[in-house]
Amino acid sequence: MTNFFHTQPLEELCARSLEKIKHVTDAATSTEVVGTAHNQNAIRKSMNTLSEGKFLRHDAYEDLNRVISILAEELDRETRDFVPIFHGRNDPEEGAIGTVIHERVLTSRGEQVAQCLGNLHVLREMLLILGHRFAAERIVNRRFGT
Repeated sequence: MTNFFHTQPLEELCARSLEKIKHVTDAATSTEVVGTAHNQNAIRKSMNTLSEGKFLRHDAYEDLNRVISILAEELDRETRDFVPIFHGRNDPEEGAIGTVIHERVLTSRGEQVAQCLGNLHVLREMLLILGHRFAAERIVNRRFGT
């Protein structure tokens, strides 16, 4: 996914970032995802900072980190259990070849929180790449005087 953002034209990446901010703000501030009113206010405050056009600040992703940590706590509350799942194959000579990962068993609300968290991680990656690309543009423009 990261390579996709690096190769997108800058204008398209900006447009997609703005679109993603709107989508994630709506999802992250919904009552199904945030839980308590305190969490909802904290998330709304952080997301409004991004929505007000401050998504290009050097610390914009730190606001997202606050939202991600709040939702990660909510995800932990909505986790029913962890189930080990084997990814690999069973070789007759060498035995089981692969890895065992522990996947969460979530409530229906937990599924919504997990989906929102995934979108927040993508948005944070987009904003980081956007910031780096703007910095690179500034350096190139200063160096070549355009």
